Amino acid sequence: MVKDKTLPNFDKELADIQSKTSETLSFLETQGHRLNLAEWVTIAKYAQQHNLSTQVVTNWINRGKIPADCVIEVPELNNIRLIKDKPY
Repeated sequence: MVKDKTLPNFDKELADIQSKTSETLSFLETQGHRLNLAEWVTIAKYAQQHNLSTQVVTNWINRGKIPADCVIEVPELNNIRLIKDKPY
């Protein structure tokens, strides 16, 4: 007997993600934050792009090597931290 496996509807999932991203960006804008997301990356993405470990990047943030104005925390996205994408 073959079970009927339901495949996820990727188009619907993508539309949901895009909608939630749009809502979050709109909320941030109403709170006075306007971000050019092309300038900001996650800690993991920054580490990958610069051949570093995420622990090194986190340590740099904690020690101030990456300035506080180059790090933002977005509570609406589970407190994810974004780093301005530039060399430090």
